[in-house]
Amino acid sequence: MLFFRTEETDISARDFLDNGDKMIYLIAFASSDGVNIDRHFGAAEKFYIAQLDTEKQDCDIIAQKDVSPACQGGSHELSGFDAVLDALGNVSAIVAQRVGYGAQEYITQKGIALYQMPLQIEQSLCLLMEEKQWEVDKWLSHTKS
Repeated sequence: MLFFRTEETDISARDFLDNGDKMIYLIAFASSDGVNIDRHFGAAEKFYIAQLDTEKQDCDIIAQKDVSPACQGGSHELSGFDAVLDALGNVSAIVAQRVGYGAQEYITQKGIALYQMPLQIEQSLCLLMEEKQWEVDKWLSHTKS
């Protein structure tokens, strides 16, 4: 079962401590409304951060991050990608409606899993959890305290 709540929270690596195999993953969704994944990564002005707890098999929307879009008028700079990634913090995965080739290559080189899913956030979370995508794609993880 999935449980969603929205709460503005700052997230950092120190919030997650080693405790066996109880894993927490943070996922960023490019969304204008917190419901639909309806933004291209480079054009997104807002990301919603979900915390996935693999032990409980649940997920909470814990933060909303406002960003300056990485792409301006069809062109982009790596510094734009870095600014968005810095704002998103320790995410293990990013889900967007679309992701351009340059952004895809740059983000995956940083060790962040990337998915194109023009669905509702809840639907995409169900798919990611059903397939245990964190295991398949070897997401960077945080252990649960």
